Amino acid sequence: MTDTLHLLKSFRERTGVSLQDMATIIGMDIGKLSKIENGKQDPNLLVLFSYHLILKIPFEKLFKNHYPKIIKDCLRNAIVLKDKLMESMTSPHIDKRLMLVDTIVDRLVELDNSYGS
Repeated sequence: MTDTLHLLKSFRERTGVSLQDMATIIGMDIGKLSKIENGKQDPNLLVLFSYHLILKIPFEKLFKNHYPKIIKDCLRNAIVLKDKLMESMTSPHIDKRLMLVDTIVDRLVELDNSYGS
């Protein structure tokens, strides 16, 4: 997250937007935004999306540090779900759910491999 916070501050400073102006545009207290930019508080979605819109920071840059963890967490949860579904194969519609979860697991494994490189 520190890279993202540094990115927020550096993009804002490079564009010449003051912290006070950014906080006013976002509708946030300047002290809170300062804490976010200095790594003392995590940004919420409003802050990240606002920086994206106002400063044209690509989403990929804002969230790149989160992708590997989110992918791993979702993959772990999907595998647990797949195991539970396999245990209850006698219930109706489990086949379809299992196929969908299997597709999701494959997609997440592929993403995990690409971010792990």
